[in-house]
Amino acid sequence: MMEMEDKIVRTLDAMEHPENFTKEELDVLLGDKECVRICRDILDSREALARRYATAPDIKAEWQLFKERQGLCQASIQPKKRKRMLYISIALSVAASVILFLLLRPSIPQEYTVFSADLEAQVISIETKNGMHTLHIPRGMNKLLVLPDSSRVWLNAESTLQYPESFDGKKQREVYLKGEGYFEVTKDAEHPFMVKTDALKTQVLGTSFNVRAYSGNDTQVTLLKGSVKVSDRHNNELQLKPGEHTDGQLHKTSVENSTGYRAWTDGQFYFDNVELIEIMRELGRWYNVDIIFTHKDIMQERLHFQAERSDSLQDILELLNSMQRVKASIKKGKVVVGI
Repeated sequence: MMEMEDKIVRTLDAMEHPENFTKEELDVLLGDKECVRICRDILDSREALARRYATAPDIKAEWQLFKERQGLCQASIQPKKRKRMLYISIALSVAASVILFLLLRPSIPQEYTVFSADLEAQVISIETKNGMHTLHIPRGMNKLLVLPDSSRVWLNAESTLQYPESFDGKKQREVYLKGEGYFEVTKDAEHPFMVKTDALKTQVLGTSFNVRAYSGNDTQVTLLKGSVKVSDRHNNELQLKPGEHTDGQLHKTSVENSTGYRAWTDGQFYFDNVELIEIMRELGRWYNVDIIFTHKDIMQERLHFQAERSDSLQDILELLNSMQRVKASIKKGKVVVGI
């Protein structure tokens, strides 16, 4: 029983303060549907009780009950104590008035910024140093790159790829990725291809796969064709088959539609049962706009959503609103998401 109570307390905390938990912790806590249902009932009860008290408080009845609890209405109060009790009652009256004011005043909406716009000019750039190219793709753009071995890489918005001018004389073909890239690797059994990120290494001979590595909590590899070996910084490793996916902690799962992970290379937004906060961050990255939530509890809502990247931000938000799960709008150049 205590274990369930502890889980409910942690789940409530996760629903109200998701920024205090890692993505993995949120997945575990919010994955228990029964526990989440109980927590939602608790939160709904709290809100209903607060609304009921704030809209029509019976001040006279509450004050009378308050005086009775304090013993101010008892006839047994001695005359010599009445003066002192009068001062106390006045002080308590002032305190009660302050509390009622705080309860009855309009609540100030809170804002939770989950993505911030970059005010600098968004341009594709490439630098070369010591035989290594560093290609940076800004927000709102993507690019197809052909590597020296004829392998092809599609780079998503806000991504950086480091790769050599030539793979000649190297035992293996290594590149470093920050962001998201879809790879179609030219086969060369004698020279394995390696994609390195901050958290994982993905080694292949010749295959098609998607690597996402925007941050430690947003790292994943999805295999579409062939076979890859994925390892972390502690040399733990696993092998993926087509249709399999792993996160930064090497938790392997099967995916029903692995091609959805490369939909962005075809100019589409494709989200299959993805948390709303991740969907909005992706929109923020593509349109380079601030994303602000007004309610924490909707950040973990999971949606199935598909749209064209060529559409305007306004059109995307209207399509999102048509699902009647959230309300998103543009206010003063920022996207505000509420209910």
